Amino acid sequence: MMEKAEADSRPIGIRDAALFAFGHMFLGRSREDVDMEIEDLTILVDRMNLWLAEDKTHKGEDQTIPLRDRPDVQLIRRMNRWLEYLASHGITTGPVFRHLLKNGVPATEETRAKAATARGLRLRPHVVNERVKHWFAKAGLVGDGRPITSHGLRAGAATDLAANDATAQELEEAGRWAPGSTAVRLYLRPAQAQKRNAFDKIPVHDPTRVGGPFDGPTLSAGSSP
Repeated sequence: MMEKAEADSRPIGIRDAALFAFGHMFLGRSREDVDMEIEDLTILVDRMNLWLAEDKTHKGEDQTIPLRDRPDVQLIRRMNRWLEYLASHGITTGPVFRHLLKNGVPATEETRAKAATARGLRLRPHVVNERVKHWFAKAGLVGDGRPITSHGLRAGAATDLAANDATAQELEEAGRWAPGSTAVRLYLRPAQAQKRNAFDKIPVHDPTRVGGPFDGPTLSAGSSP
């Protein structure tokens, strides 16, 4: 999706690629992603430090969250590219992810006021949803039958972590879930089930073996095959 979005270097694709990379590494809820301010970000060579005033779990508790770069996500390159585009239009403060006009120019307070939205320059969460669906289709991706939504940015990252042996605590910290959250177990259980097979405990029957105790599966009397 990110590669497809930024392939033709259109401003909206540059923005969306940065948004997807950020949403994945931040494991952010859609509103958290689009509420970010440029002033809240400190971008370094290998990571981005994000200051968060509070979130759903940590009310009244500010955090500084390091988002480390990865070669397959390229968070730093994509964020820098988008922020440099905003800076070329004189924008160095305010919302990170904002509306663009049809010609690619960032919307102003005046143009957004005509839309009569309380969100102002900030993207609305449902717009993130629309952009995910748009680029998912454009990239020719196929889902598993479940709805394609912006929650997939957060859920996909959590699923990847769970599939690669992240602990419950690591998932809680990465996604800023409360300790013992049922949401974390929803990601861990399927991943753990894929790696466990109770039938591995049963010796595999060798039909060439003659004599000795039976070493394969047993059918108990009165049971159904």
